[in-house]
Amino acid sequence: MRVAVIGCGAMGAATGWRLATRGARVVCFDRHSPPHALGSSHGESRITRTAYFEGAWYVPLLQETFPLWRELERISGERLLTMTGALMIGPPSSEVITGALATITAHGLDARLLDASELRHRYPAHVAGSEDVAVLDVQAGFIRPEAALAAMIDRLVALGGEIRRGAVVKEVNGRPDAVEIVTDAGSETFDAAVIAAGPWMGDLCPLPLTVERQVLAWFQIEKDVDFLTPDTFPVFLHHTELGDMYGFPTLDGASVKIARHHDGEPTHPDVVLRDVSDADLEPLREFAGSYLHGVTGNVTRAAVCMYTNTPDRHFVIDLLPDDSRIVVISACSGHGFKFAPVIGDIAADLVHDGRTARDISRFSAARFAGAAG
Repeated sequence: MRVAVIGCGAMGAATGWRLATRGARVVCFDRHSPPHALGSSHGESRITRTAYFEGAWYVPLLQETFPLWRELERISGERLLTMTGALMIGPPSSEVITGALATITAHGLDARLLDASELRHRYPAHVAGSEDVAVLDVQAGFIRPEAALAAMIDRLVALGGEIRRGAVVKEVNGRPDAVEIVTDAGSETFDAAVIAAGPWMGDLCPLPLTVERQVLAWFQIEKDVDFLTPDTFPVFLHHTELGDMYGFPTLDGASVKIARHHDGEPTHPDVVLRDVSDADLEPLREFAGSYLHGVTGNVTRAAVCMYTNTPDRHFVIDLLPDDSRIVVISACSGHGFKFAPVIGDIAADLVHDGRTARDISRFSAARFAGAAG
């Protein structure tokens, strides 16, 4: 079977890797040259966690990702996944707390609830209000996105796959006997196609997607601070009046990465503003100064990425309703990278069998029927 994969970011590369392991002949098209910093699969670190406040139905898929990331580490010889635990911090009534606790209860996860004094004692970097609590999710940490993406691409190529770099796909058309891929270079036919184009998905499939500009910033840490390392400082998501902020331990001994989860400005990937202004950095700087110890207001570097959002902020993983040879994945609404290997494997299921044993009922494209455009 010959399969086209449109997009070679996290989801496209994972799909190509998992298809190639099953013997498919994969051609992966990308308008840039992955790994690159022009989409959504960059930024040094990506959180993975299991006490998923977004919904308990994600947990079985999450639990599948850990052995798949480890498999990719063994194959590539690269360190991709670092387990640190994760802290969800906020008032007891906040979604990050109530959702995480509901998921822990539903699946019996290894996690515990800390009050404000316990949080401060165990994790002195965090400033917590007297009413705040924290959920400590033990099966959590971070993935290195550039290294993970390179490893998936290398594996895809080693298994006979092809990467078409600098190839802009204009159309994906179902024909009676094939799926046609149209680029500037002409058209080509395949047995099946997977659309995994990240922020460019709205140009290729009829889904009501929006793209959101997100700013990432690395803040210098104070000299001689020793409590911001991966061994002592879990990845975190903190619900505050500034928004939901997330961050990571230091990976270079000199800085920590902080960003805001959602609340970015709408954009299109072809015109997204890539320069970072003081206005972009101000809420992150205010968070670092108000909610973290040992972190200065000095930004050592910054970057821009994009979230591709569905209206309900849950994924789309489905066959196109009018052509079962075309699979649509991603639109992951800012929380998808951690799922890449299992979503890639699900896409391979859908291509080969037209179905998957995993429960993806909540990720149906049909829930947005008539909403596009």
